[in-house]
Amino acid sequence: MNDRKFTDKLFLMIAAVLVTAGCSNYKDQQITPPENLPESVIKVMSDAFPDATDATFQSIEKEKLYEVYYKLNGNPFYAALNTRKILSVYRMHGAIPDSMQQALPARSVTGGAADAYKEPVPQPAVDKVFSSKYTWNNNNYLLTWIQNKPSDPVKYMLRLEPYVKFSYPLTKEELTTLPGPAVSFIEREKLRFSGGTVSITEKNEKQYFVHASTASSTNYSFTFDGSGKLINTIYRAEAFYYDVKELPGKMQTFIQNSPAFSGMKIAEGYKFSDPAGTGYVISMQGTEENCWLNFDQDGNFVSMTYQTALER
Repeated sequence: MNDRKFTDKLFLMIAAVLVTAGCSNYKDQQITPPENLPESVIKVMSDAFPDATDATFQSIEKEKLYEVYYKLNGNPFYAALNTRKILSVYRMHGAIPDSMQQALPARSVTGGAADAYKEPVPQPAVDKVFSSKYTWNNNNYLLTWIQNKPSDPVKYMLRLEPYVKFSYPLTKEELTTLPGPAVSFIEREKLRFSGGTVSITEKNEKQYFVHASTASSTNYSFTFDGSGKLINTIYRAEAFYYDVKELPGKMQTFIQNSPAFSGMKIAEGYKFSDPAGTGYVISMQGTEENCWLNFDQDGNFVSMTYQTALER
């Protein structure tokens, strides 16, 4: 048994303990905790889910950011939290049902394997959202199904992007929580930071998707890695591409030798260049499918985002 889990006996006791004994006893129920959990984290969890059982905590950023697997009414859940609030909640499911198996990518990125799936809590009011880890071409992706409001046949919007465990909003008041180089970039360019999203990768590394605007109110998006390196934006585009033959040689070879992409056409590509980071983004189009390929400054493939729609 994982030494961070509760024993079966304590599992049965935990709901009563949460209500009658307070936050510190909630923490004490763990067997050989991997670290001393901050009281604030225990309080956030116990206040939000007083009936949670079988909780297993893991530190992502010590004293700041945590994840926890737990159960409510016997159902498995996963949450991310910091010392102030719950950031994301997902209900975890087992094997993907046949209806969703039939809605796995069936075009250029077919043949991958989907893991157990999950759904955000709460769900959107109309369209339903589900996600899973999807392993394709030796890379892990976050596969998201957006099931459009009830229709016959069922219509799914599918999206693949580099795999992250969870994401949470970044408000416009939280500029200083970005890595130093990212903050310096925004301040140097005199951009107006308006918020964004923080994502946590499998390696517990952060990525930041940021929205900012110029003095003339032109809006741009920026992606920074955990160190603050700029890894995607059209803001600093210094060259544009509309044909594979216009690309640097290494990128041409990658696309032409990739069965998934060789039949697609370039809608638009660009090179962004700045001391904070340099690279390429190539937008490709196929029949009822689109993908965006990211390359580093040397033309090496970095990541892919893919989108299509299917009816089942």
